[in-house]
Amino acid sequence: MGEDREVSKKVVHLKTGILEFEDSPKLNSLISFGSRMNRKRGFLFVSRVLGKHLPTKPSVMKKNFREMKEKVLEEIDNSKKTLFIGFAETATALGQGVFEELFLENSFYIHTTRYQTSKEKLLEFREEHSHAPSHILYKPDFPLDFENIVLVDDEVSTGKTTLNIVKELKTIFPNANYFSISMLDWSEVKSDVKFLSLHSGKFEFTSKEFEIPKVVSENPKAKNLVFKNFGRFGVLKKLDLDFSFLNLQELTGKRVLVLGTSEFMYPPYLLAKYLEKVGVDVYFQATTRSPVNVDGVIESKLSFKDNYFEEIDNFLYNLVEYEKIIICYETIELPQSFQLRKLLEREGYSVDEVFF
Repeated sequence: MGEDREVSKKVVHLKTGILEFEDSPKLNSLISFGSRMNRKRGFLFVSRVLGKHLPTKPSVMKKNFREMKEKVLEEIDNSKKTLFIGFAETATALGQGVFEELFLENSFYIHTTRYQTSKEKLLEFREEHSHAPSHILYKPDFPLDFENIVLVDDEVSTGKTTLNIVKELKTIFPNANYFSISMLDWSEVKSDVKFLSLHSGKFEFTSKEFEIPKVVSENPKAKNLVFKNFGRFGVLKKLDLDFSFLNLQELTGKRVLVLGTSEFMYPPYLLAKYLEKVGVDVYFQATTRSPVNVDGVIESKLSFKDNYFEEIDNFLYNLVEYEKIIICYETIELPQSFQLRKLLEREGYSVDEVFF
């Protein structure tokens, strides 16, 4: 169980089945549990430190980035040219956070995406168990001569997704050293990829029959969506964003949620981190296309269409009391079908919007 010393058997009863695993203090600090609307994988390890399904303090996220950074530093030769790759949707901020905490002299960052753009693709691969299995990695504008490739994800269950992308990467970088760093690693994969994690162990899930409502998770017909580059097309340096436009007096003394949208997580996280640094009681979270039941630690769900003009079903989970919600977008305009602000205001929240 790695560095975990105190372990005990735990059984979690979910709407979709029974999850059994060895618990530990470290595991408990990282996750809780829920269930997916997905017959391929009915359970969900719900992260306490990612800011996706649960609101999270920016300082907690940063602490997690640093812990993962230390795991990477133990293993890689940091003098070699290194590419860090974060996995969409959940680990876009995680990957960039680890990259920025490390910030090696010859390091670069990019994340996979499910969005079609006019940019040239480097490769495509599949996350086969997912509600939205298609992944794209766009070709970055910097030279493709990496000696280390570090894949950053929140969780490795079987290792199959990791091996799927590595298979494609090896056609481009056959001589690179491959590493996977995650918070959780449940896999027992034997390969030349070095798997690193904050917690490793085993689990068993006994599925039972459950209903799955119709959800739109992918739109293969969507084309030529254009976004600014905060990581999707590759970055060479830390993001330097100016938040001087904020009215801090308006936020002081209030409980605030900074809300990212879909894959757009890291710049909103930086906004939340800035607010926390100046003394605002702030939490970070992001919307998601991940269809999850109200079950386990997931206590509430708000459903709406996405802000990327794809008509994808999006969700916001575990919404609690805030005196201000700041929704953050990389999209420069919003479709009429995107009703998140109206839904939140209908619930009595005061909402601001920021277009990055």
